[in-house]
Amino acid sequence: MDTLDKLIESDLLRTGQSVRLHLGCGQMHLDGYINIDYPASEHNVMHPAVDAEADITKDLLFPRFSVDEIRSHHMFEHFSRVIALAQLMKWYFWLKIDGVLIIETPDFMGSIQQIVDNEIEYKQKMAIVRHLVGDQAASWGFHIDQWFKDRFETTLSSLSFHITDIKQHTWGVWPYLKSITITATKVREVEISEQLKQCFTLLKDSLVSEREAATFEVWQQQLLDELKEYTK
Repeated sequence: MDTLDKLIESDLLRTGQSVRLHLGCGQMHLDGYINIDYPASEHNVMHPAVDAEADITKDLLFPRFSVDEIRSHHMFEHFSRVIALAQLMKWYFWLKIDGVLIIETPDFMGSIQQIVDNEIEYKQKMAIVRHLVGDQAASWGFHIDQWFKDRFETTLSSLSFHITDIKQHTWGVWPYLKSITITATKVREVEISEQLKQCFTLLKDSLVSEREAATFEVWQQQLLDELKEYTK
């Protein structure tokens, strides 16, 4: 049984109802969305306000063209470069034509510009570092990749998302942390094989030397392993 059927069976959705997913919801419960996060047992700081518990990267499987909107706030940076690309491909597969994707992460470039400012005190710099690398309180509480405007634009466009809005914003109070929110839509259908080629090109951007051929092969296989349910 796929995740959509499970949500209908659990009375969290009605057949034909718009499917709007809030992934990695934490304590932020959004009305009109299915709010999904790890089970409470995986949290040692917050009490997640979930409608359904799941490992976002492993447990969710929606049919093609079944989801109207996917949003995540400060979850995407917890994914490795391979997992991030795999999730974007899965989300594209799930979304309907004109479906919406919203992702918010720390703004790496904006944060770096802050941290190299000699006028900023050490304590604020350390708050910015924590913003970039996670609270590290739980086993999953590490930010293991960094995102910024150019990277979002390049990645999402390569995977055939149409970017409709990018907002770079700053907390209005100390420590004035910087984040970025990108909104995109799925405007056409693209085959998994085409997106895979684009992902391999994107992965090459993270190589620091031509001598890393073995690393690139590992990344390719990891991506294929993550998408085995979609490439049969």
